[in-house]
Amino acid sequence: MIKNISSINSEFIIINYIYNDFYFSKKILEILEEDDFFFDTTKKFFLQKQFFLKLKFLDEKLVFSNLKNLLEKSKKRKMLKILFNISFDLIYYNNIEENIFDKIIFLQSFKKSNFFFKKIDYKKILKNYFLENEKNFFTGYSKLDNIINGLQKGNLIILAGRPSIGKTSFSLNIVKNLILFKKKIIFFSLEMTVSQLLIRLISIILEINHDNFVKNNFNNIDIKKISFFIKNINFDELIIKDCSTLSSNDIESQLEYYKKNNINIEIIIIDYIQLMKSEFYSNNRVLEISDISRSLKLIAKHFNCVVIALSQLNRLVEYRVEKTPVLSDLRDSGSIEQDADIVIFLHKKKLNFVDILVAKNRNGSLGIINFIFKNEYTKFLQI
Repeated sequence: MIKNISSINSEFIIINYIYNDFYFSKKILEILEEDDFFFDTTKKFFLQKQFFLKLKFLDEKLVFSNLKNLLEKSKKRKMLKILFNISFDLIYYNNIEENIFDKIIFLQSFKKSNFFFKKIDYKKILKNYFLENEKNFFTGYSKLDNIINGLQKGNLIILAGRPSIGKTSFSLNIVKNLILFKKKIIFFSLEMTVSQLLIRLISIILEINHDNFVKNNFNNIDIKKISFFIKNINFDELIIKDCSTLSSNDIESQLEYYKKNNINIEIIIIDYIQLMKSEFYSNNRVLEISDISRSLKLIAKHFNCVVIALSQLNRLVEYRVEKTPVLSDLRDSGSIEQDADIVIFLHKKKLNFVDILVAKNRNGSLGIINFIFKNEYTKFLQI
């Protein structure tokens, strides 16, 4: 049974290849995840970025053959996990028909993909990967982009912090930068209305005090800025949805609709993940958030887009002596940390200064970037 779902030889070969810094090492590393490895030893070496043997040469035909074997067995294990979850639901849940049906549909999608029977052209996959990397886009903050290598399609990015730290504002600052590059963005807001978000975005772009919009009190300079903005700038690339409720199925339906109408959504922003609902596990918050975070990762991969999900932190961080957030502070579920490719924390040490902490980066390094926060415009400026 074990040999059908794992291969220690393939895992050893791939670990040795990716960490001996060969030609395709970095690219293969970026398409692998911890769960693709079955054995604790190879998982440990994968996470610690270590190789077993120092090699000067490794035949690439052998490498690609073993990479195919490793990924096929990883897929088998994932299918078995789904089947196990179905049996678990049968034992512990009363109303399970819809959940089981959903998992069966998911299993059928594996079958339709012919993953096990279709010959895979790995050179073509890698070629397409190189081309996609050239199309990566950026947050507009150079130091952050250098750490996370820009916004990569297929990634789930978690932007987390305590309430009122500036998560929504920071995401809108990124939106402002992306609009300049004509990137198609959909912003799902469960807290603010469309008009509130637009006013905040205009305040960031034009550097007009946000209170002036609220009080409808503008000076001559403000009026000139707004007039220029109306004539010369549009938000055609931005779709804002203010929702009272939101599930991953709702997001998928929206994306399918736009796809059928030849609108290619490149970035999804959700404000915020703890306000989302799952179609299942509504009586268990931990399982519900786990289902949501996994679904968001699958959406990013299926639609080949970037998903940026805002997240709250647990209150416990406020009671610690060291208040710098860590991954375990993500609220309601450890699955958010597991499913995310990148986790970014906002941490305010003193007034008008915010640290942006890259606490997890599946395909890159970690780091801290210092920002000035101009509260009157809700604008973030990289130091």
